[in-house]
Amino acid sequence: MDFDSKPIGIGNLTNLKKKLRSAQKIEPVQLKKVPAENSVKQSSGDDEDVAQLAVDVYETNDELFIVAPLAGLSPDDVRIEITEDIVVIEGERENPLPNLEADDLLVQECYFGSFSRSIVLPEAIDSKKAKAQFQKNVLILSMPKLDNVRTRVVKVKAVGS
Repeated sequence: MDFDSKPIGIGNLTNLKKKLRSAQKIEPVQLKKVPAENSVKQSSGDDEDVAQLAVDVYETNDELFIVAPLAGLSPDDVRIEITEDIVVIEGERENPLPNLEADDLLVQECYFGSFSRSIVLPEAIDSKKAKAQFQKNVLILSMPKLDNVRTRVVKVKAVGS
């Protein structure tokens, strides 16, 4: 077998893959769809794979923020449900190249399909005042904390001596 001595890139991987197949006279291996390393697959009711959405959660004195990259989606593709202490973000990311076969895949780091994420909130929030917006395909969910559950410092006063 004669292999190129060039650094391995996507083009060279394709050539290497073809040369190995022809040298070993084997059929291509069927690859399974695997979500990115940070994704955790969960089983839903209909045995469909669901990936866990990557998020960042920030807290200020007055608000909680959840930030999630949602490349390839529009605001209508995302569903957000807020309860007293949990936020659920879910949706589905469609593969932009649905006609390609598994044996055409060289590297898979992007997850396409259903995703969901449940976040337990560290404090009670006012769900009626929650706001969600897209900025450059990044979801930013802001939720004001409820006033009545914030920590308050009470000064002790001396009463008579």
